[in-house]
Amino acid sequence: MPNAETHDYITVLTAVAGNALYFAFAPKPDIQLSILFSTTYLLAGYACAGDLDLDSKEYRRWGRLRFLWYPYKRLVPHRSRLSHGLILGGVIRACYLATVCTLVFWLSLWLYSRLGPHVDATAATQQQWASINVFVQDKPQWTAALLLGFILAGTTHSIADTISTWFKRRF
Repeated sequence: MPNAETHDYITVLTAVAGNALYFAFAPKPDIQLSILFSTTYLLAGYACAGDLDLDSKEYRRWGRLRFLWYPYKRLVPHRSRLSHGLILGGVIRACYLATVCTLVFWLSLWLYSRLGPHVDATAATQQQWASINVFVQDKPQWTAALLLGFILAGTTHSIADTISTWFKRRF
């Protein structure tokens, strides 16, 4: 399995290569989609790829917020289909991150309402998800760029691990 620096290098290299291919072959390339995809891809590659289930560099990059990934770290076996599945791993991490963000948002509003003016945390969370639903319906290409960036970064990580392991066993 490559070390963190190698994974970082692969992430940057494949982000650049992906954008080059996009601009070379897309009928009408869109710079905003390219930026959105690249940003999501780099974020996912650096901080949300397959090794969050270990005490890895990715995990430590979350700093004081790394506790948010502790349940994932405890529940997901390393190099299983859940963490390193080519598509499934990225989908699971994206769903996990969305769930954690929702819970943190709800909990923050709930605590705020206890300390200050009353805020209906449940209604606010439902409104947040309604806004996300509107975004998904209004901007399907942006949604696809976000999801593809997140999922493909994990896929690239898993492929690098598989190739590295194959070479180590072979040679």
